[in-house]
Amino acid sequence: MYFGEYTTRLDDKGRITVPSQYRKIMEVLGHDVWYMTRGFDRSIFLFHREEWNKLRGQVGKYSSMNARALDFRRLFFGSVAEVRHDPQGRMAVPQHLREHAGLNGEAVLIGVDDHIELWDKNAWRAFQSSNEAEFKAMASQLFVGEEGNDAATEKGGRVE
Repeated sequence: MYFGEYTTRLDDKGRITVPSQYRKIMEVLGHDVWYMTRGFDRSIFLFHREEWNKLRGQVGKYSSMNARALDFRRLFFGSVAEVRHDPQGRMAVPQHLREHAGLNGEAVLIGVDDHIELWDKNAWRAFQSSNEAEFKAMASQLFVGEEGNDAATEKGGRVE
């Protein structure tokens, strides 16, 4: 599981330094190969090999003749780079992904459980600010349900 927020910096060669906390998890879990691709909201997604293979399987269920699925495949798979961190903990970020995310200085790595995301620091702060008001509503929908009833604790109109 990857979690937390870490500030890093893009160096002159287009590399970021992966925080030691993530590198320790990577080593324990054997996550040495990563797939870096365009993410949502101008982020970059990083998936370890196992998670990447699960995603490929899910996307592979859709026919290449499905125009929407084909468009997604083009955008998602067309930007993929296989990466590893070097002995100093640095990972190269390809130019096309740096452009997608607007990376050119300070960046943020965030752990999102099954994957890691790389953001331009200012873009990440803007995303957080624009979603702060909805944070509580998001939690309610995920954990309680849209109607506001917690199915795990409510029976017959009474809470136990």
